[in-house]
Amino acid sequence: MRVTVGIMLMVAFVMITYAVIARYAGGWGVPYFSFQTDRGSTCTNNLTGYTCEQMTLPDLEFYGEVDLPSNTRVVRSTYKSTHDYRLDAQLLVPRATAGPALQGLAASFGRCQPEHPAPMSTTGLTSVCVLANDDAVTRDGEVSSRLYVVGTGIRKDGSRLIVMSVKSR
Repeated sequence: MRVTVGIMLMVAFVMITYAVIARYAGGWGVPYFSFQTDRGSTCTNNLTGYTCEQMTLPDLEFYGEVDLPSNTRVVRSTYKSTHDYRLDAQLLVPRATAGPALQGLAASFGRCQPEHPAPMSTTGLTSVCVLANDDAVTRDGEVSSRLYVVGTGIRKDGSRLIVMSVKSR
């Protein structure tokens, strides 16, 4: 009887320890465990950093350093952080807030570059605008800490499609 109780206590101790580790390991940075950011995205640690798939809009605004309307829908997104970071996202803004979305993009990324190739297919889009800093110099004449290409355009239904790629250097 004592042996059975001892084995059950050891199994219970191991299960409780594993439950605590599984619950908190992602926040501790243990590779291959998940965690949730303060803004609601679920990310997974890897050996050199972490990756977030299908981010929430607040996380996308935080990592992308951009302010977008609250009704913006994140179609797809990926954020990879190591010693550098890379953010790739596709967003859809409803017709009612398509204008303010462009203003938010312009405030964060500057003016449209008329001759720059778009990072997405422009078939079916009007008012295509590409915001980029390929020349690596900001509006103030200083070297930017990030490189970005943001493409946007209006779809037939009036909604604004946004494709963004932002990475550190």
